[in-house]
Amino acid sequence: MLLTTLAALALQAAPAEMLVENALQVSTAQGSYVTHFNADGTYTTNIGIEGTWEIRGNEVCVERSTGEHGCAPIQENLELGASWEGENAATGETVTYTIVARE
Repeated sequence: MLLTTLAALALQAAPAEMLVENALQVSTAQGSYVTHFNADGTYTTNIGIEGTWEIRGNEVCVERSTGEHGCAPIQENLELGASWEGENAATGETVTYTIVARE
């Protein structure tokens, strides 16, 4: 039981570590922006959005400082350059997420 719990925590820590050490580029048909996740549970973007974040299961969930919130899927085995798609729950449009180097 303890090993199962530790393994689950390790899997959860890996995406969080990868997000904190790097950045997440979010791309839609309208354009893209970069999100910087911080170890203290806050995030900022290069377009002026900020708030808090956490990993819940296989999703990263954010809450903007203005109150909007949502979750997006996280691919397993993240690495620099990894890219995957999800759906914006508010608009229904396809969003592409890419792990990029933190500048």
